[in-house]
Amino acid sequence: MKINKKLLSAFLVALLIFSFVTGCSVDEQKEISSDQEDNQENMEADGEKILRRASLSAPSGVFNPLLNNDDYNAYVTDLIYENLVTLTPDLEFEPVLAEEWELSEDARSITFHLRKGVKWHDGEPFTAEDVKFTYEFIANPKYPGAYSSYINAIEGYEARKSGQADELTGVEVIDKHTVKITTSEVYAPFLEKICFWIRIIPKHIWGEVDIEKANESTELLRNPIGTGPFKFTEFSPDRYTIVEKNTDYWDGEAKLDKIILQVVNPETAQAQMLNGELDYLPLTTLEPDNIKMYEDAGFVVEEFKYNAYQNMIINNQNPVLNNKWVRQALAYGIDRQGIVDSILYGYGNVANQIYPTHFWPYPGDDQINHYEYNPEKAIELLTEKAGWEYKDGKMYIDSNPAKFTLIYPSGNKARELSAPVIQENLKNIGIEIELQMMEFATMAAQVEEPSPDAFDFALMGHGIGADADVRTFLHTDFIFNGANYCRYSNEELDKLLEEGMKYLDIEKRKPIYAEVAKIVNEEMPTLYLYNYSSAIAIVPNLKGIRPHAFTSAYNAVNWDLE
Repeated sequence: MKINKKLLSAFLVALLIFSFVTGCSVDEQKEISSDQEDNQENMEADGEKILRRASLSAPSGVFNPLLNNDDYNAYVTDLIYENLVTLTPDLEFEPVLAEEWELSEDARSITFHLRKGVKWHDGEPFTAEDVKFTYEFIANPKYPGAYSSYINAIEGYEARKSGQADELTGVEVIDKHTVKITTSEVYAPFLEKICFWIRIIPKHIWGEVDIEKANESTELLRNPIGTGPFKFTEFSPDRYTIVEKNTDYWDGEAKLDKIILQVVNPETAQAQMLNGELDYLPLTTLEPDNIKMYEDAGFVVEEFKYNAYQNMIINNQNPVLNNKWVRQALAYGIDRQGIVDSILYGYGNVANQIYPTHFWPYPGDDQINHYEYNPEKAIELLTEKAGWEYKDGKMYIDSNPAKFTLIYPSGNKARELSAPVIQENLKNIGIEIELQMMEFATMAAQVEEPSPDAFDFALMGHGIGADADVRTFLHTDFIFNGANYCRYSNEELDKLLEEGMKYLDIEKRKPIYAEVAKIVNEEMPTLYLYNYSSAIAIVPNLKGIRPHAFTSAYNAVNWDLE
């Protein structure tokens, strides 16, 4: 692969400077690099295909997918363990350990027919008992992990979790290769929450472990056994993790022989990529010159979209702001496209309701108001619809200057840069904004405080997952009991959000959530700013990669270095 030598020289100089500043000597850097290079040369001498993938922070070594607590552990477990079903990057469900499934007439039960001939990495057969054990593991009263909320819709969960029952009754083994899962009521995100997010663990490995002390089982945690296309080989804390292909994988051998998940410092990762030490790097900035540098050096930059949005939360408990004309005026008064272009460098799009434009609930561009930047329209709405007064370039509410506070967290560059833009834009329509930057935890506590005076506006981001259920953000029941931080209540919207949960068939749900989107677009309960993207840089001969917002290892069996 051809590398731009001038760029490389510049970044190697930066690497030396960084080494001096951080106290890590050049000799130490060389020693680590030399170890990796020697290892790499030995492996490549055998003609193996080895992918060197960057991890921008070190995994803790909790390689149990039901116990791991960060993305860096997940980079490893996603390659080793599998779920019943997965999601494509287009958010379509496709079979994994379950090759097919059937929905009951009352839409509360799904019967999964498991693949036959699947083996754990130690050679033991995979069966329905492993599936039941996995859900029992999470439902156990002593379970220390974070996935309880993903399965709490399963029938019998509350009784098992409280210790009143010894079994999770909603998961039934029919036979060796068939399992039936039943929910307490119709649960629309069934496949996503219960089947996609939960990866199956082996009963014969974890069945004798005291669940309360599972996080202390270091030997098991650092020697994971899964069913996936890659199996665990080696873990060197703070340095790397190695997995190798599973030669007995049910879907055929992976095209790569090994993957090295190499811990790198974000400050020097770019130089390592340019120096040919890495093949795959998650990008921390999408600044155009940075992207161009990678592309000019011969790398491929792959963008992918998140099912998430950034918004300026509006406190609808404030009677002045609990007015759709005011909220619409704010949408017209802020140059959101300018924020996307200048702060996101175009890697995103203006959001005008809660669903990203690539997501199936989105009703279509022709069904919504796009609130294109129009200060004159904003002033018109505030004066003619909301009853405010505009004179000498300033807005007045009942003879008082229109003045509000915008709080936002430190540490998030996009929000830090957006805040003064919003302040200036609103000043141009006569609204005075005081900016207050604070630690995220402090801001979150203020946003959650149940008081009309807790805040006016707040910059925050939300991910909505792979399902259209957004009750936690917009339903009345989730004010102070979820993520309805804008404190918005709308009876018609509540009914639609409840109706959407009654069906598993997406085609039946689409018109319901399209109507949700249209109401939200009209009411603008919170000011949606933008949807955003991320990207990876990869070597040009790496094929089969399909970047995914919800898993780091989609299609890993077909990744290839050609």
